[in-house]
Amino acid sequence: MSLLPSPSAPTGCNYTCKLYFDPRADQSDTGGYWITDDQLRQKLANLIDTEERIQNASVYSNPLSSWQATNALLYHAFIVMETNDWWWSIEKNTEGITIQRSKNLESVRDMYQRKKRTTGWTPLTKIRKNETTAGGNITIEELINYIWRKDCLNNVYHLLEANCQIFAAMVFDRIKSPYNDQVYFDKAADQPRSSANSCYMNVDQVFSEVQRLSTSETFTKIELHKVPMDSLNIPDYFTQNAVVSDLVGNTVMTSAFAIFVGLDPVAIPVLLAGTYLARLLMYSHYFVIFETNKGTYWSFEQVLSFSNNHDIGYLVSIHRATNKDILLNKHQQTPRNPLFTSEHLFAKANAEQKDMIKVLEFIWKKDYLDAPNDSGNSTLALTTDLAQILYNKFKDESIAPV
Repeated sequence: MSLLPSPSAPTGCNYTCKLYFDPRADQSDTGGYWITDDQLRQKLANLIDTEERIQNASVYSNPLSSWQATNALLYHAFIVMETNDWWWSIEKNTEGITIQRSKNLESVRDMYQRKKRTTGWTPLTKIRKNETTAGGNITIEELINYIWRKDCLNNVYHLLEANCQIFAAMVFDRIKSPYNDQVYFDKAADQPRSSANSCYMNVDQVFSEVQRLSTSETFTKIELHKVPMDSLNIPDYFTQNAVVSDLVGNTVMTSAFAIFVGLDPVAIPVLLAGTYLARLLMYSHYFVIFETNKGTYWSFEQVLSFSNNHDIGYLVSIHRATNKDILLNKHQQTPRNPLFTSEHLFAKANAEQKDMIKVLEFIWKKDYLDAPNDSGNSTLALTTDLAQILYNKFKDESIAPV
């Protein structure tokens, strides 16, 4: 193995936790950039057209050594992508992650950091295309956001658990598969909107939109709002995240009781409706509002959703407006439940001087809330409340509230 590990190296200890980007791999008079995880999203955004949509992508492989007779078992895997104007490659090895861009396919398919890729001495050890998928689901920027969120740069190369093949499969699957809409983001909640459907988007799209909208916005104040279902002073431990499991249990118990006492089956729905209402009146819902130095307001809350746009059941709802009253009184362009009390404010504080990307990073950088489509596998739902977590995370306790 050479001092600078090649993509062929099956093991290694020289992992840099950096990304190497070569914007013109087809030009000999240009060079590349080494980029850290902290720099990844912003620096690449300055170097490329982030709105380029991936048209198609392929998984390629080449042998680890020129002495191999076949690369059926031992091989390096990498991805080649095509956009309207460029060819791209992305891959991971013992050194780090490399992205190359070129006007011609050969400079990224056949070359790695300006050197020919390893091939063998038989027809079975050439650079081989293994699988191809049509794109259209994701832009280059969204793919970069995804790689950043998955903490790929800091995930040190491991022969079995974090190798080139696993990384290539992860990237390819993200390009191939439609990504569920996990977020409702209304970037102008105080403006009329013809349809709420356009506000549903995936996490990586939200990162792109928020970065575009809030580059110069920093927090000044933060408020936690509580909207109980009536004006009673209900204990705080009843939160929306417990509603579903509690109501399901209530349905089973109430139905069993009605059958046991011989209640007329026609009356059971009436009894259930009454118990549902009584239990719903016990629950409170929280949302947090950030005020920025630019006179804008952002609200965050976690809500139950039965929308066909996604399969998760819980999604994060984000609104941005210049009128705070809109965020207090409406949610997803609809007035909040009329049973809500007008006394929303539960707590307030000065906020840490951070930007909105830091909030998104806190929620999704380490898959804190990015649960897979498995109803039995959720990270935040049913146990915590997003608004309260964000309030406690981003309030500045060193300064007394104004």
